[in-house]
Amino acid sequence: MVEHLLAKEDVASSSLVTRSIFASRNVAAGAVEKKQHAGVFLRAGKVLVDEIQGAHRYRLGVPPHAPKFIWQKAAAPAWLVAHGGSLTVATKGTHAVVENPNQARLRIEFFCEDRAKAEALRQAFGGSICRLPSDWETQWFSAHRTKPLRIGQRLLVTCEASDSANALVIPASVAFGTGEHATTAMSLRLLERITRRRAPGWRMLDAGTGSGILALAGQRFGAGKVLAIDNDPLALKTAKWNARENKIRGVDFRVADVTQAVAGRFDIITANLFSELLISVLPRFRRALRKDGQMILSGVLRTQEDGLRRVLGSTGFSIQIARRRGKWVALLAVSSS
Repeated sequence: MVEHLLAKEDVASSSLVTRSIFASRNVAAGAVEKKQHAGVFLRAGKVLVDEIQGAHRYRLGVPPHAPKFIWQKAAAPAWLVAHGGSLTVATKGTHAVVENPNQARLRIEFFCEDRAKAEALRQAFGGSICRLPSDWETQWFSAHRTKPLRIGQRLLVTCEASDSANALVIPASVAFGTGEHATTAMSLRLLERITRRRAPGWRMLDAGTGSGILALAGQRFGAGKVLAIDNDPLALKTAKWNARENKIRGVDFRVADVTQAVAGRFDIITANLFSELLISVLPRFRRALRKDGQMILSGVLRTQEDGLRRVLGSTGFSIQIARRRGKWVALLAVSSS
C-alpha cells in the first residue's frame, strides 16, 4: 500500500517514508518494549502497526540495545533497484527508504547499535554515518504526531484515542497507513462518497491492505464482509491489531498475492498499489467485481495516469471520478459493460 508516515497531506515538501526502522529500549511504564521494524512497532513481542510500500522483505528481531548511529545514503531510484537485494540482506530488510516529493533522489537509512555495523554499510554501499542524539525517539515522535483526518461526516482518522463515535485510531507511529498520505486520503474520501447510498451488507476487497485502514473504514461505512489481502504476514498482524484496537469485526485478513486470482465477487474493490502492479491485476479485478460494482485505484503518479487510463479502457473499465493531489492520482472506475 502506498502510504508514508511523514507525508503531510497539505505540505508538498514533506518527506514520504516507505520503510523505516526505529529500535528502542524498555519503557519504564509497564516495562513495555517497543521497536519499529520497517514501520512495525512491537509491544511485548506483539506487532502494533505496519504497512510498507512495494515488496515486503524483512525479518523481526529485537536488538538488545537501542541504536546509537544512523547510516544514510542519497541515491537515485535506479540505484535502489540495482542494489536493493544486497542491501536487504545486509540490513535484514529493516532499512528505511525516504522519498521527498521535490527531489529526484531517495534517502536510504539504517539504524545501527554500534559504529562497526554502520561502517560496514558505508564500506559496502557508500553513504555517511551520524551519531544519534540521546533523545532521538522523543524528537521523532514529537515531530510526527499527526492531526486528525476527517473523512466526510462518518469517519475521523486519528492517531490517538478519541471520544468521537466515528474515530478510527491508527497510531502515529505507523510508518504508512495512517491516512495522511494523499493516496490513502483520496481513497478514503472516495470510499466514503460511494458508500453513502449503499444499503449495509455490501462486499469489499482491499488489495494490498497494509495497516488495514481502507478495510477498516469500509466496515465502518457499512460493509457486511471485507476481504483484506497482503503478501506480508507481518502487515496482516498489524492490520489485525488495528482492527482489535478499534473493536472492528467482519474483516477477513488473509496472506495472499494480489497478482493471483481471488475467490468471490465484490461490490467494491480498493487497491492502493503501484501503477505497474495495478495494471497487471486489472483483468483479475474485473472478474472479481460484481455488476454495478466500483473500484478505487490509487498509488498512481500523475505521470502514470494516462497509461493506466488506457489499460483501464482496454480491460473494460470506465472512469467515473478522478482525484488529484500533488503528484498523486486516485481513480474511481466501473465496468463499462
